[in-house]
Amino acid sequence: MPRTRIAIAGLGAATRTIHLPALAKLDDVEVVGGYDPVNAITGVRSFDSLEQMLAVGMPDVVTVATPPASHVSIAVAALEAGAHVFCEKPLAATMAEAELLSGVAHRCGRCVAINSEFPYMPVHAAARDEIGSERFGRLLFLDIRQSFVVTAETETGWRGDDPQRSFKEFGTHVIDLCKFFFGERPIAMRSRMPRPFRDGRSPDYLDLVHLDFSGDRVAQITLDRLTRARHSYLEIRLVGENGTIETSIGGRAQMTLGLRPQGRRPFADVDFTLGGRARLYQGERHVTLAKSPIDLFPDATAKLYRTFLDAIHDGREPPNGLDESRHTLQLVYDCYTRAEQTRADA
Repeated sequence: MPRTRIAIAGLGAATRTIHLPALAKLDDVEVVGGYDPVNAITGVRSFDSLEQMLAVGMPDVVTVATPPASHVSIAVAALEAGAHVFCEKPLAATMAEAELLSGVAHRCGRCVAINSEFPYMPVHAAARDEIGSERFGRLLFLDIRQSFVVTAETETGWRGDDPQRSFKEFGTHVIDLCKFFFGERPIAMRSRMPRPFRDGRSPDYLDLVHLDFSGDRVAQITLDRLTRARHSYLEIRLVGENGTIETSIGGRAQMTLGLRPQGRRPFADVDFTLGGRARLYQGERHVTLAKSPIDLFPDATAKLYRTFLDAIHDGREPPNGLDESRHTLQLVYDCYTRAEQTRADA
């Protein structure tokens, strides 16, 4: 099988820390170069323009890893040059742009997928595989939490300039995880995005989103970037009929000593993980379902690239394709609209 030629638009942090390490895990791809008017990466051929990269590099796939405002224009140029597109989230700055991109992809007969890699992390995949098992049962409730300490460094560039800061950046991931675990799209949604600062114009540093699913089952999402406490990148609790799964993203090394409430029996729990872990609990007892490697983001992105390239080769709709990605993006923007309506009515 010939090697897939991949070119990258945007040579910043996402490319250096995620995309290039992910592509290095695939032995049937070739990175033919990239374009970025500001950044360069040693070992990656730099083209002088996007047009030159598309014409001279002749890529089969273009990875779009630029700030969100340029996603659609770059993706459209890549599609019209005959390439498929693997794009960072969010897909587009508006739903109108997303519809435009969909029309171009359909006209050109090419595929577009979004790098929503979290379902491909071992801890989340293992949790999903456990749903419906005898020891877990049916998924009833999903609780997703992030505590993220905002600093001047985290707000540099496009992130700090966008009033739709937190949910626009991270909401794609958590909504996709909700759909991944429940196996369906939500049927209703409510959101609050309090802006308690005096001017009322700060970014959405607190997102409270509630999603309803069939069978009176629910998901609660809390993205807390007001916190000044410990950083907790992503903690998920899946409550089932017979057990509860807890997943955590981020390395840890800790030992817990204590007494169990019943019988006052002593216990010791050693928790050492490099990239994350998933545990199934039934009362005080637990089993570890999976652990993630320290390079969990490149590792998960490599798996998504693999399924994306296989889908292209087989003529199938790729995972995280345009239809599902547009639906997720619509939910993200609907959350902002509902939150503003709630604030206006208060």
